[in-house]
Amino acid sequence: QLGNDGRERVLQTPHSGYHLPDRGTSNRFFEGWYFRVTIPEIHQSFAFIYSIEDPKSPAVSGRNPGTGVQVMGPSDGYVVQYTPNTDSFWGSSSSLELGATFQKQNNLSALMAAGASRSLERIPRKMVDSREFERLVRYGFQANATWNQGHIRSIGTVPPGELNNSVTECKWAFSTTPTQGYGDRGDIQKSTAGWLAVLPVFEPHWQILLSDGRSSGWVEWGDKRYEFNNAPTYAEKNWGKGFPSKWFWIQCNSFEDPDLELSITSVGAIRDVPGLGSETVGLIALHYNGRFIEFVPQDSRIEWETERWGSWKISGVSPERNLRTQIEATCTAPGTPLRAPIDGLGLAPACRDTFEGYLNIKVWEKDVMILNATSLDAGLEIGGGPWDSVWTDSAEFNDAIKALLSVDVDVLDLFSQPILDKFKPAGL
Repeated sequence: QLGNDGRERVLQTPHSGYHLPDRGTSNRFFEGWYFRVTIPEIHQSFAFIYSIEDPKSPAVSGRNPGTGVQVMGPSDGYVVQYTPNTDSFWGSSSSLELGATFQKQNNLSALMAAGASRSLERIPRKMVDSREFERLVRYGFQANATWNQGHIRSIGTVPPGELNNSVTECKWAFSTTPTQGYGDRGDIQKSTAGWLAVLPVFEPHWQILLSDGRSSGWVEWGDKRYEFNNAPTYAEKNWGKGFPSKWFWIQCNSFEDPDLELSITSVGAIRDVPGLGSETVGLIALHYNGRFIEFVPQDSRIEWETERWGSWKISGVSPERNLRTQIEATCTAPGTPLRAPIDGLGLAPACRDTFEGYLNIKVWEKDVMILNATSLDAGLEIGGGPWDSVWTDSAEFNDAIKALLSVDVDVLDLFSQPILDKFKPAGL
């Protein structure tokens, strides 16, 4: 299924591309990508977190240029490589493709002397063959919807905060077969936060890129190698000025029943909206046997009770659709701090994550339970603050935003019309 612009529409979601070109260098900007691979047989996961902040920005107060790669690994381990140099980062404005080089291979000059291609003079600015990437890049990464490859080492500039690295080095390469984007299987994919995400107002923006997929490959974590085949995979991204002031996040697409086709993501957050102050937003998204079930504030009641660590309880009710869901997650692991792009600070400690969460989800339709699933591989997170007590809250949009979001707008199709094509935002 193709859109008017000729692009594949079945699995590629809106906002798959890099959003910077529309932002210029005069405003604070970050974009971050998150890829998670779960190995159910050993109940361990890896997350590859790529970020770019204030690229090519002038050295002024409040700007924190930087390129970072964080990897979260087994037993909630952690390693990061970071540089304040953003020149080597690249991203496609129309599709999910990005990469950066922290350090070129030491033998490039020798290869040139031996008559190698003159392309070796340059670091990659697009996806390249995996063998060419190895020849060109000592430390760096490249990623798209079907291939992810990189090598980092905890050397060079240390980003803000004192977080201990579990290993000094991580290297990876794996292929991915996407099976679910964000929407019903076989249908046009949707914007996670609604069509208003095309406007640089409701920030930070968020898009689930891949609710479910299967990956095969390997990761070298320190001196240990992990190999996997058809491992559950998930991907998402954020972009804008900075993260919310407070949030929680739940993600899981690996369950005790290995044949269950299910992926869930849930979030609650407090964010600032220019002219409107702060607002509390929330979402529960399920992809179940090819069916997309979404609970959002414009048509559902979303409530939660989240402790500062260890317990997450979220419910969603949609009276119009006779649907309701209940998610309960717990963990005893201490988790690990992660960095996130923070306005005024840069890539700084901002949240705590674990891959060792227990999760149960139930869904009822017309008061009949249609789903009851359990996992030991849930990804759980809290971020921002303050977290000095249990956070009990609900998601609520004002009437104007509800009315706007209730309009069904296919933004990819809208901006592929000839009269609007020149106004199409980068990244869409």
